[in-house]
Amino acid sequence: MDSNSLKRLREWFKKNAAELPWRPADLDTLRDPYAVWISETMLQQTQVATVREYFIRWMKRFPDIETLAKASEEEVFKYWQGLGYYSRARNILKTAKAVTLEERSSDRVHKKTLPSTRKELEALPGIGAYTAGAILSLAHHQREAILDGNLVRIFSRLYALDFLPTDSRDSADAYWNYAREVADSPKAYMHNEALMELGRTMCKVKNPDCASCPLQNACRAHLENRTAEFPPAKKHLQKDWHGTVLIVESADHKILAVHGGQKFFKNQFTLPHFESPRNATAGLPAQAERYIDADKVQSVENIGKFRHSITVHKMECDVLYIRLNKKAPAPTSSETKWVRRESARDFFANSFSLKALERLLHRTDKP
Repeated sequence: MDSNSLKRLREWFKKNAAELPWRPADLDTLRDPYAVWISETMLQQTQVATVREYFIRWMKRFPDIETLAKASEEEVFKYWQGLGYYSRARNILKTAKAVTLEERSSDRVHKKTLPSTRKELEALPGIGAYTAGAILSLAHHQREAILDGNLVRIFSRLYALDFLPTDSRDSADAYWNYAREVADSPKAYMHNEALMELGRTMCKVKNPDCASCPLQNACRAHLENRTAEFPPAKKHLQKDWHGTVLIVESADHKILAVHGGQKFFKNQFTLPHFESPRNATAGLPAQAERYIDADKVQSVENIGKFRHSITVHKMECDVLYIRLNKKAPAPTSSETKWVRRESARDFFANSFSLKALERLLHRTDKP
């Protein structure tokens, strides 16, 4: 991208930059690395409009990395609830703990901040090439490149690239080389963020606003009237999954939660669930006996279905409400927990479990 195009891009961004809770009014100011890290992690696979309130709420509760490191995983999940991809939240907590536990005597560690080199950042859980580049660029004004879906779309159209960075190592290198060209400037931080903004607001997947784009005169796809061809379509592998979710309620009105051993939620508490055929037989499934004693079952009722998506999995689940004739037993391990029914909504941090619970809680207000 030539200097004139970059100048037009900067001027456009200064006039059109949206007000965002993680973006300072002065676009040239250095930013808090922690805030950049949290916002960019939240923005992965999530729309800006959704992230706004989550970011504000998060920063009020966890204003710095040291406060975050002291939090439990359950509380972090609670503040992440609704953003999905819970591995991101888990990695954020792991990184916070790793940074604050270091005992080297450098100023960075003494101040308990994120490192300021790409190599150190990418060695931390959940921080990849894009996030590391964003932290170094926006928070430290280093000449570091970033590459996300917005920039891939822009570069594909600018240079009429009929391949994606996921196609091969050479394809990825080609895109990263264009990203490094943009970042090879004292204004790298502004170029990077301006391109993200351009992709989000103007160079959209569908119906891009080419007539108002500051890069229209440099864009091959636009000049050749081929914008719709770029980037090339990505092949998605969709996997259908059908399962059964158990809401097990004891005689003293407690709901069973399990931790570990679940296909999609291995490291957080969730309602018990397992893969099952669409036309399962009535009654207590054999898989349920992994969690409860069949002799203590008072009734089993199918109370509905719900749909859910996790990565490439398109899920349809039956919800079985199982009432026991005994009080909740004392937990025999950290893998199970009995939660009072009235507290269940607050306890479960994943929307998968909450969707199942809604089938019960909306069905009746009576225990």
